[in-house]
Amino acid sequence: FHPVEFANSKIISSFNEGGPHVVVTPNQLRWLPFEVPNKEHAKVDFVQGMFTMCGSGGASSKSGFAIHVYTANESMDCTSFANADGDFLVVPQLGGLRIRTEFGRLQVSPGEICVLQRGIRFSVDLLEEEARGYILEIFEGHFTLPDLGPIGANGLANPQDFKTPVAWFEREGIQKRYEVIHKMDGALFS
Repeated sequence: FHPVEFANSKIISSFNEGGPHVVVTPNQLRWLPFEVPNKEHAKVDFVQGMFTMCGSGGASSKSGFAIHVYTANESMDCTSFANADGDFLVVPQLGGLRIRTEFGRLQVSPGEICVLQRGIRFSVDLLEEEARGYILEIFEGHFTLPDLGPIGANGLANPQDFKTPVAWFEREGIQKRYEVIHKMDGALFS
């Protein structure tokens, strides 16, 4: 593996050591929705448009979390992404996504969430001209459904309330040059 050429320095996976990228404040922070880059100026896919907002802990110690924002104006046609740091919980805010994984395809609209577990290779296709949303990344463990416990069967989401990928295969992908980008300890490799 070699570092990715567009070396995205906006992704942070370690909040333990401090450093110039970590700012501690007791104030409540707010921000307006981030602008999606204009496609005429720069073509940005899901990985290139991802940047970290905040977090705690670190990926190397497998403790804590990071909150990222993504903006995209282009699909990941001949590229896939694998995250060795943690599980992703993707929440589209603007524009739906079609996520292609090793297990099949899954369509995620604004207002829905998608969980992509650590190590799974996936690509993101845009269903509209542009997309924006949030990603919660946990470094420790995996996302799981909570036990129903004493509140009973009607209190929380049940397994049947969730979509699963639909199996498929891509015959055209065999002839194309394909790049797999890996994220490990906040750095991107190809």
